[in-house]
Amino acid sequence: MIVALGKQKLRARRFGIRLRRNEDGATAVEFGLIAMPFFALLFGIMGVCQMFFWMFTLENAVWTASRDMRTGAFQTTSLNSRYAGLTGDALKTEFKKAICEKAVIYSDCMSHSSVLVQSVSNFSTLAAPNCRDSNNGLKSDSSAMAAFNAGAASSVVMVTLCHSWSFGAKLAFLPMTNTLSDGGVLIQSSAAFRTEPYN
Repeated sequence: MIVALGKQKLRARRFGIRLRRNEDGATAVEFGLIAMPFFALLFGIMGVCQMFFWMFTLENAVWTASRDMRTGAFQTTSLNSRYAGLTGDALKTEFKKAICEKAVIYSDCMSHSSVLVQSVSNFSTLAAPNCRDSNNGLKSDSSAMAAFNAGAASSVVMVTLCHSWSFGAKLAFLPMTNTLSDGGVLIQSSAAFRTEPYN
């Protein structure tokens, strides 16, 4: 009986030694332990890159389109500019098109954006506009709260593009807090400048 127990202990000990020496599947287990944090970090980095790509693209589009306001081509609707002969809402829509042509997806920019333009006498009185309406949605271009005043010669003007980025709320591992009622993420791009003395 004692001998049988001793043999069983010996067998169990040998099995334990063999088990410790056997490293088959160790790599799979180690990968399983680090896979989730690795993929969370990878998709998080990709999400941040996409967000910055959209932000910088829209910022560049606003600055490029605003050049016509800086030089007075927009305000005077000069014959050699894209705004020749346009007035009112058609003029505003053409300016929005000028911005959206430089954006990543033209149709997404036109349908999910609004442009606010304000003019003041000096830079110290400029204030960042609110892109949200009372229902936490994006202000429409036709809203009475959506100011559009391009100013005159030597005025201080701030152009703001308010964009509802619909894909932003769906980014994996990157929760966005700046969401609108339509589910998109608010991206706000502005350009402030003094217009040239074009008169």
